[in-house]
Amino acid sequence: MSDTVVCCTDGSDVSLAAIEAGLSLLDRSRWTIQVVTAVPDIILDPGVPGPMPGGSFSTAFVATDLAAAREEARESGREVGVGIAGRLGLAPESVRVLVGPPGPVVVDHLAAVGAALVIVGSRGLGGAARLVLGSFSEHLVRHAPCPVLVGGGEVEAPPAGPVVVCVDGSERSVRAGAAVVPLLARDLPLAVATVVGPPRSVGEGAFEELVERRQADEAEQILVAAATALQVPDTEFLPLVGEDAADALVALAEGESVRALVIGSRGRGGFVRAVLGSTADRVLREAPCLVCVVPGLE
Repeated sequence: MSDTVVCCTDGSDVSLAAIEAGLSLLDRSRWTIQVVTAVPDIILDPGVPGPMPGGSFSTAFVATDLAAAREEARESGREVGVGIAGRLGLAPESVRVLVGPPGPVVVDHLAAVGAALVIVGSRGLGGAARLVLGSFSEHLVRHAPCPVLVGGGEVEAPPAGPVVVCVDGSERSVRAGAAVVPLLARDLPLAVATVVGPPRSVGEGAFEELVERRQADEAEQILVAAATALQVPDTEFLPLVGEDAADALVALAEGESVRALVIGSRGRGGFVRAVLGSTADRVLREAPCLVCVVPGLE
């Protein structure tokens, strides 16, 4: 892993809001920040008539025209990137213009530079619109080789509250948190959260209290183990109760000030990388805060 943080932008307010909120979680002096835009490659369409007799193209014309069109596209992308970089207080030299399908070329770039983190905006501007991720951000979440921090227009800049690492008792979920915590500014408040199911109806009185106590003890053990592994002093414990983990985590973000949720791309169910775990997928689409999805770590 390098010290590079990649901020993806298409020039939209959503991408700018995501980048501003995401960078507020970092000590920027520790990182090399790149602003990345992607422009399509320009190819010759044989179905379009050319300027030569019979509607054909000369070799010289094709070479000159394609080169000019490609340079124009790159310059347009650079203007977008430089404009965003300026609003972030970054130099034009921080801008990288990639050519090709946005998802694949950015994933390749992340691997090439050994990116520590990539920041991207969601498609939505808040509320139900967030439920539909843009194809680009979804591609990154499923295929990026590093943690992906996703935000939309609904995210405060700077956001408030703790960064919440979501754990489920698996080593994978703890490793996901451990991959992100070192990236954060050292003075940010941190919390760990886990979700246990509500007590089943198994009777009343002392036996019901025993079941509830056992569930509380299980949650505490998970949280203590996670906090110990993360090695951050004064970590807050957030034991949550709910039938569905995604519902409980989204409700937490809706009801409390949460700076960001950190969650592994797959949990105990062992989903393959390209298939996002159902909890991570729903939290990503529904939580009104920054969400950092960490790729499967073996």
